[in-house]
Amino acid sequence: MKCFLVAAQLLAIVAGNFTNQPWEHKCDPGSEIYACTVANFLYRPGRIHSTLQMPVTVRKVRLAHPPSKVLLERNTILAYDAVLHTSLHRPKAVQIRFTTLEYVEISVDLEYADFHGNSIKALAAPEVGEVPYALRYLDVSGNKLETIANFSTLVRLETLLLTNNYLATVDGSVLRRLTQLSGLHVGSNMLEQFPLADLPGTLEWLVLRMNLLTPMNLTGVQLPALQVLSLAHNYYDEPDVEDLLVVAPKLKVLLLAGNDIAKELALKIADTLRHAGVAVDKLTPSEDAYEEEMQDHYRSSQMHEVREHIFATLLAIGNGCVMVWGGFRVYRARYSQQ
Repeated sequence: MKCFLVAAQLLAIVAGNFTNQPWEHKCDPGSEIYACTVANFLYRPGRIHSTLQMPVTVRKVRLAHPPSKVLLERNTILAYDAVLHTSLHRPKAVQIRFTTLEYVEISVDLEYADFHGNSIKALAAPEVGEVPYALRYLDVSGNKLETIANFSTLVRLETLLLTNNYLATVDGSVLRRLTQLSGLHVGSNMLEQFPLADLPGTLEWLVLRMNLLTPMNLTGVQLPALQVLSLAHNYYDEPDVEDLLVVAPKLKVLLLAGNDIAKELALKIADTLRHAGVAVDKLTPSEDAYEEEMQDHYRSSQMHEVREHIFATLLAIGNGCVMVWGGFRVYRARYSQQ
């Protein structure tokens, strides 16, 4: 009987996910103090979708969280657009992680957006009037972006996280317009070159680790505020540290591990940086450390598929229970008639 009840609940959930009946949600009790949190939210553009009830004073929304409470299949939120933004009462901050979100349309009044670990292929932020986009923090790491061409209008961005996408190039003209940018993470992409000269002077930390970068020309580069730079795990085997200290006079941390730097040069670099007061990592890390890092990267990229398999298994078990129970009821009915 317990098996039947569990299966019935699972089937009801799945069936509801494919109907045109809207769901009405409230914030998880107590979550409003941080962000109105809802685990199972349905939104597919052009169809009836979930609605949200929350206090008018709450301006932060977190969907598909916590993951352990998400009972629906993963393709429940396919886009974040103006319709969904309005349905969520135009929050200033939104977090939607680890769904199959494919498309994002930035709203003018959104200030914080965390779309980490989805399947985003396109982000739209068309030119607006005199009032620029309010967005200051954007996390689109762990997605499927191949370009940042549409980011040029997000001129108030202060933190931009682009790690683990499909970027082979970064448009320098976009970076030049992000004049308030303080932090940029473009690690774990496919970059062979990076337009350092186009970075704004406000940048304080830059992560370019785990790409395909070779030593870059520092001519015309000015990074007066840069404090942390990570070039680890590239092909940066002959870094010009002395010139780098000139273009980034406030540099405090330089990470160069995993670049196959010759031992003699590595010792010279480490000595130069220490005399300049710049912290440096171990330039020749062990293979075990690199292997562990690669495994972490792989586990992150496979997380979505694992959750799909778990759900499919639970659904199969539920269907099996329903079939067994149904067969038992039919057999019992016929036996009673005899």
